[in-house]
Amino acid sequence: MDESNLEIELAESITSAMVGDLWEKANDILESYPDSPIVVNASNLTFVDISGVAFLSDLQTRFRPPGAEISIIGLSASLAELVPPSNIENAPQIPRGEDGFFERVGNATREMLVYVGSVVRFIKECVLVFKLGINRRKNVNWTTVSNIATRAGADAVPIILLIGFLMGVIIAFEIGLVAQQFGAVLFVADGIGISMFRELGPLMTAIVFAGRTGAAFAAEIGTQKVNEEINALHTFGICPVEFLVIPRIYASVLVLPLLTVLADIIGVLGGALVLLKFDISFVQYYHQLLNALSVWDLFFGLIKATTFGFIIAVIGCERGLATGQGSTSVGLAATSAVVSSIIWIVVIDGFFTVLLT
Repeated sequence: MDESNLEIELAESITSAMVGDLWEKANDILESYPDSPIVVNASNLTFVDISGVAFLSDLQTRFRPPGAEISIIGLSASLAELVPPSNIENAPQIPRGEDGFFERVGNATREMLVYVGSVVRFIKECVLVFKLGINRRKNVNWTTVSNIATRAGADAVPIILLIGFLMGVIIAFEIGLVAQQFGAVLFVADGIGISMFRELGPLMTAIVFAGRTGAAFAAEIGTQKVNEEINALHTFGICPVEFLVIPRIYASVLVLPLLTVLADIIGVLGGALVLLKFDISFVQYYHQLLNALSVWDLFFGLIKATTFGFIIAVIGCERGLATGQGSTSVGLAATSAVVSSIIWIVVIDGFFTVLLT
């Protein structure tokens, strides 16, 4: 030890047999110089066992008196990995290489599985709360459900009608140009009806609903969490899932099928207007549509819409409850709710198409 500079030079190795004496010596030095900075020179150190690592770590925590500054210098790169960085000064920085392809794929897969697991657990919690409410014969607050349904459903009617109408027009025009070459323009009505009722109606309505209502759910609940209103509900013994999530699920499940029916009808009407250009009258179009469609087609679309409504509400509420602190987190939660909902919608749509077609 150099007493003028208060520098401690360590030996080549620190083992469990040596640590006891080192702790006693370190304690004597720190008591003798309580307010002086001390430098631990580890340039000669080449080997430490687990006890040696604990000794180096404890120098700045367990043995440091108030006001004393202790720094470790000269520690080799291999030993610097073992000692917490806060206890090392001028230690060589070990650059972390970029993750390879398999590491990135593995990390992405792990994050996806963790997220899917959190959604499944949240769905399970919602089901349990719903079942508990039925067993206790708790009435749903239909006033809250009605208010949410108005904002999520009635206010969305104009945009749903616009998109449904344009979808019908686009489908009729694109298919009509091809069918005209084969003299089969009348059968365009079959394609419009089946595609709107079974696929495009529920799918496009759900995507619009996710972007509009799913994001709103996430932002509303996320803001409540940032403002600690969720903690207040816990304090008063109110279950946030029962109070905030269940009414939104009810509203979404009730509203989305109705919006889907509106999109189907307006899409079919848009197709009928386009087919007038191809000399197909409304009467011909109507009878061809009746021959092509069945009750199952409408029922199939409504099953999809109901499922989409449930998953959009669940994802929006789950992302809202998972919001961190700060206004930025609310925006991230809303964005995540929209993206996640669309992914779930596409996956579920593919599942239904394969299973029920």
